[in-house]
Amino acid sequence: MTLASKFGIVDVSMENQLPTFPVQSQNYIAPNSLLPQIDQNPQNPQNKSSNNKARIVTVILVILLLITLPIMFYFLVKQSGGQKSAKLAKDMNSINITPSVPTDTPTPMPTEVPIATNSGNLIATPAATWKTYTNTQYAFSIQYPATWYNSEFTDKTGSAFASTGIPTATAAQEIKIGAIAKVDKENLTFADYVKVAGINEFGYTKLASAKPITTTSGITGYEITWTAQDASESLPITYFEIPNNTKATIEIFLEKAADLDTYNQMLLSFKVTQ
Repeated sequence: MTLASKFGIVDVSMENQLPTFPVQSQNYIAPNSLLPQIDQNPQNPQNKSSNNKARIVTVILVILLLITLPIMFYFLVKQSGGQKSAKLAKDMNSINITPSVPTDTPTPMPTEVPIATNSGNLIATPAATWKTYTNTQYAFSIQYPATWYNSEFTDKTGSAFASTGIPTATAAQEIKIGAIAKVDKENLTFADYVKVAGINEFGYTKLASAKPITTTSGITGYEITWTAQDASESLPITYFEIPNNTKATIEIFLEKAADLDTYNQMLLSFKVTQ
């Protein structure tokens, strides 16, 4: 080391031999080749694939929502409606409804009379559908169907009835009623006489059946059948007593078996008019 260097003395002759370096400014920009490369192209294939997948997932979710939301809404409404119906039914059951009483004046119904059937049961038939035969000589009356024909006997003791035409003395008589003279040598009571009336009056051999009947007006009579000479049973004859008359009885004959119902109905309508 020289003395000059030891004390900081620089040899002027060597100054020009030192290398010089360019001074960089603070605004220095590095070359592009030294910066990381940024993808300026948005149409990169990897980005495009990711975007497509996202769109597909979104569309699927939207479709699922569109399908499930109406179904959920339907079941919610159905459940709510069922609960309301149950509550309404419960409320209605708890209400006592008093039926209103009509204030209109009822329409009058035709007068009806009870009639009988073969079984003996009474049924109601409008009186307007029946006619009445009245006998003034023996003071009695009886009703018959309005569509039937009536022909009074010439001696005024009674009448014959038929459904097919005007009855005569020889034909078409289906039911007949009349006052018949007693054949009684023993002065029997009415109840005892009817048990032999058919034998005494018409030559039947014996009594086959007997039953009492009561008309709607409260009169008691006896419906009798008889055994004929050939052992057959007759059609019924019904007997009614004539008030204040011991010489005759009112007798009602069934001449046609098919008219038994009508016969029984007519019996119940029998009345004494005096």
